[in-house]
Amino acid sequence: MKKLLIYIICSWMFLPLWAEDTRFEQGNDLYSQGQFEEAIESYKSILETNIESAELYFNMANAYYKIGKLPESILNYERALLLKPHDKDIIYNRDLAATQITDKIETVGEFFLVSWFKSFRDSSKSDTWAIISVCCFIVAIFLAALFFLSKKSIVKQISFYGGIVLLVVCFATFNFSGAQKRTLTHRNTAIVFSPSATVKSSPSAQGTELFVLHEGTKVKVLETIGEWNRIEISDGSDGWLPTNAIVVI
Repeated sequence: MKKLLIYIICSWMFLPLWAEDTRFEQGNDLYSQGQFEEAIESYKSILETNIESAELYFNMANAYYKIGKLPESILNYERALLLKPHDKDIIYNRDLAATQITDKIETVGEFFLVSWFKSFRDSSKSDTWAIISVCCFIVAIFLAALFFLSKKSIVKQISFYGGIVLLVVCFATFNFSGAQKRTLTHRNTAIVFSPSATVKSSPSAQGTELFVLHEGTKVKVLETIGEWNRIEISDGSDGWLPTNAIVVI
């Protein structure tokens, strides 16, 4: 009776996970059979339970790409990249889809040290950086105790300088973790979903027309006023678009 009760409790606890796995595998099976729209619906049913993963977004993006829905495809590739920033398959497929959109925008160059720093920061997940930060802090405390308790000068020197280095690493990794967490929670990039959207000089339909963007183009959201968003594109140009013209990544 006791074993049966434990089995029932465990089944109740892990049933949602089994259901998720079933829907994911079902979506993959539908995709392999060429039923891409049905696969998308299966993947969406998982997202509706507030469960997300890079693999889920990636497979959904591939399904959208197969039926020719480029904005939806690029949107989900970008969402997958938020969870796995350096995944080569996601990057390749995202870039392939991006070659088929109307807008070809030159990207403003970035100083190589800034690019290297961002690449290094994004090389691990937020949780990984947080764990490294905590570990470094614990070891730094141990070295501080060793510094005060030891009477050997060589031990004091090693513990002192080692503790300083670890505190610097602790501070840096803590900031890396926070930056990645903010990227996931405060998303400020979006994909244009309107077939054609005119960027205005002010948050008003009467604003001067600056340039036109087309579906699939990625933009950065700088600020929001009412039903308008001030956006910036990769060449540095900015202006205002109505909120319903874009979908936040």
